[in-house]
Amino acid sequence: MNILITGATGFIGQQLVRRLQQGHHIITALSRNAKRASEMLGVPAYDWDYATQDIPFEAIKDCQVIINLMGENLGEGRWTKARKHEIYASRILSTRKLVAAAPDSLHTFVCGSAIGIYPGTGDDCYDESYTVPEQRSFMQTICHDWEQEAARIESNGVRRVSIRTGVVLGHGGMLQKLLPVFKLGLGGPAGNGKQWLPWIHIDDIVSVYIAAALDSRYQGPVNAVAPNPVRYREFATALGHALQRPAFFPAPAFILKLVLGEAAALALNSYRVTPRRLLEEFGFHFKYSDLPAALADLHRPH
Repeated sequence: MNILITGATGFIGQQLVRRLQQGHHIITALSRNAKRASEMLGVPAYDWDYATQDIPFEAIKDCQVIINLMGENLGEGRWTKARKHEIYASRILSTRKLVAAAPDSLHTFVCGSAIGIYPGTGDDCYDESYTVPEQRSFMQTICHDWEQEAARIESNGVRRVSIRTGVVLGHGGMLQKLLPVFKLGLGGPAGNGKQWLPWIHIDDIVSVYIAAALDSRYQGPVNAVAPNPVRYREFATALGHALQRPAFFPAPAFILKLVLGEAAALALNSYRVTPRRLLEEFGFHFKYSDLPAALADLHRPH
């Protein structure tokens, strides 16, 4: 396949490019720094600033699949008004421009989304049948609007998949930020530790994206989370065990809110989400379905 990827230099993107190259697909990347992206990934890359530029014709003209991973990092900095605008626009505007520029050769559009589309409270379990209410949080608004923009491409006869990603465990992302604290023996649950944490191993999220790109059964929203979500306190204990460090220092909710402001929701919200469609409709096989095995794989002694 001729595949165009945005956000290819990110945590998921780098692994995805590597796996697709092993499958002998032709990869092209769009990046704000094409020279750096091309050197990092070993694929042709084109400069694109979603906010100010149209998509280069040469980058998109013959592509059959677009995988859109673009989006400002939610965990970087406080959610000021300006930062919220960046987080929102980097997803919605970039998707809008990709849909508008889609060539006749395109048959599949795989776009990022997130478990933030769900309420983020309590113990209720959610699957892809959930309907977003009119009154919604900032995270719900982003995910809802992101998926709506992506869905516009369906009117061109293009298959669209929105990957609702949970917390990705790998050498990067949230785990990379937690490791220094846990290695010092200062890790522990956030808030009261009862909130649900929907996680997925980096190998599995990459496999989900590849399946969504290549398997025509995939369409619409897909929850990309492991089948066994855990509460945050279980996650902290398991990570401490994998690192052979204690993990009983809680980070009180009021401290997190003081330091992170609204962004504290990323650690304090409770998302009990199930990958119903992956398991029941697509027969997806998780390489890592339980947390201790996933963390053990990522933290094997070298």
